[in-house]
Amino acid sequence: MPASTTTTWSSRVFIRAGAISAALAVAATATIAVASGSGPVGPAAPAAATVTKASTNSAALTVPQTTPATFFRPANFNVLGADHTAPGGNRKGWDSGVVRIERVVQLLTQNSIDVVGFQEFQPPQALRFQELTGTSWQTYPGANNPAGPSVNSIGWRTDVWTLLEARTLPIPYFDGVPSRMPAVLLQNNETGRRVWFFNTHNPADVRGPAQQWRDAGFAMEVALANELRTSYPDAPFISLGDKNERARYYCAVAPAADMWSASGGYIDGATCSAPGGGAIDWIMGTKDVFFNGYTRLMNDFVAQTSDHPLYYANAVVPASRPAGVDHVVVVAVPGLTSTVVRKMGSELSELDRMVQGGASTRNARTATESTSPDANLVSLLTGRRVFPKAGGHGVGSKSTLPRTVHESAGQYVSSVFDLAHNLSRRTSFVSSRPQSKLVRESWNKRSGGKDPYGVDDGTAKFDQVKTLRDDAAVVSWWREKMAKSPASISVVELSGAASAGAEDGYTSDAYQKAVKKVSRRVAAIRRGIDAQPAMTGTTLLVVTGTSGAQKTRGSSRSWVESYRVPMFVTGPGVPAGADLYGLNPSLAYPGKDQPGYSGTQPLRVGFLANLINRTLGLPPIPGSTHDPEQLFQVFDPLAVPGS
Repeated sequence: MPASTTTTWSSRVFIRAGAISAALAVAATATIAVASGSGPVGPAAPAAATVTKASTNSAALTVPQTTPATFFRPANFNVLGADHTAPGGNRKGWDSGVVRIERVVQLLTQNSIDVVGFQEFQPPQALRFQELTGTSWQTYPGANNPAGPSVNSIGWRTDVWTLLEARTLPIPYFDGVPSRMPAVLLQNNETGRRVWFFNTHNPADVRGPAQQWRDAGFAMEVALANELRTSYPDAPFISLGDKNERARYYCAVAPAADMWSASGGYIDGATCSAPGGGAIDWIMGTKDVFFNGYTRLMNDFVAQTSDHPLYYANAVVPASRPAGVDHVVVVAVPGLTSTVVRKMGSELSELDRMVQGGASTRNARTATESTSPDANLVSLLTGRRVFPKAGGHGVGSKSTLPRTVHESAGQYVSSVFDLAHNLSRRTSFVSSRPQSKLVRESWNKRSGGKDPYGVDDGTAKFDQVKTLRDDAAVVSWWREKMAKSPASISVVELSGAASAGAEDGYTSDAYQKAVKKVSRRVAAIRRGIDAQPAMTGTTLLVVTGTSGAQKTRGSSRSWVESYRVPMFVTGPGVPAGADLYGLNPSLAYPGKDQPGYSGTQPLRVGFLANLINRTLGLPPIPGSTHDPEQLFQVFDPLAVPGS
């Protein structure tokens, strides 16, 4: 998948802050097994923990945390073996392998590579690499392995990865003679995520036809990928290497091992469309790792180092999630205050049901810069704060609405609809608020971004989109659409409470009556979910205030009734009667304050964007500033694989 405006993650996520691991309340322990064909080794299971409803300082609670999103940069580099440039070699005039490996180290550093597959990494080069990097890099098999050296190794930065397990596989090379190719299980030091990396060099035809040996090696690679995915279901598998094959390699491995390439291509039924470009060096991964920013680096410096380019990509593994959650429905309610929810309590029977049966809080926060419904709906959809100079979406930074979100931000802004739709998942948005035209105009056929993933699903990011006259029409339309074709992501905006509050005040009988209607509408949506076999038992339902009370004059930004909103979550894996701050001890319970963006954050409406993606097994939204590590959790951490 090549980079594009819709899928490029912010470069800052690749600058490791060193803070993610501090948020993991339970540290995993592992035993290192470095031996060919050694058995599985993994983190110990955390002790059971009960998450109860919090009172005032929920952040003091300690609960196990699930594995957050993990960002890294894998690379592949055939470094041209030392014997090619030694006296008598076939590369006359080249610098020696030892000299050239010094350039290899520079290239890895300059391009922020943290794991790499090396081919033709011969002993003189391996020894020099070790001398130059010391303990900052480790290689396997490398030069000093008890099992003996190998000219194909995997290297990784030790401040980023820790070796858990290593093995080699005898892959046919020239004349079918087996050559040891390495596979390593590495654990990310910040997040605890485990990833398998495999590296091969399949034979070229320079010593006679070698197609049968390449095909045999590809079949062995498929078998290894499938074996490891079964034995280590929480660990993605990434294959690196000089395969000496183009489309034939992709179409042999991608469908049989359910993998895709960092360089593009796709499988659609019986159709195999390999990526273009003609590269024989590959970065492939299983579908639980996402690539972008694919780079083929061949400049004068690289050309003095090797006869192959350096290939690398940005990669992310989404945060862990419960299995079987395939749909997310978010009900956005502008004008819903925490005060009215507290005051009315069990009168709001469906919202009270969500409190008892799921996780909730009456103390979530809007964006700091604006409490308006428009600003916070867009934050919910994009995971961004408001002010564009700080990476925000821009909506709410001026008194008038822009034509599109991209116009206000000064750049394309990805939303929850982008990645899902680009991966052929159905999306739905419906609202009773006229201003929601902004959302429709921002991700329609004219304004949406290109689809760089697999089959082109087009620039429009909605499968179903509508603005209707009132909340009753919205719920009816949504239920009808879900009955015909359930969406993976549904966002339903109900404006009745905001309209009543603006007309009669946020304490009036008319306003409270409107809030009761909201609760009943949510019940109708829940019944709609239960009525669909595809959605019942597989749907996360979220109800949130996107803004609280709004003043008729002046700014509402510093008014507690405006920036404090309730949030409710139910669905598979969500513990009953849980407090959202209790589930997230790394968040700061804000009391009545509205904190800025420095320091520990409260739960904000904008956190829901990356929760939606995480729940569906998707990576963080590109460019998001709210919870880009997908740390925010609503699930029982002990029910999530890989916690």
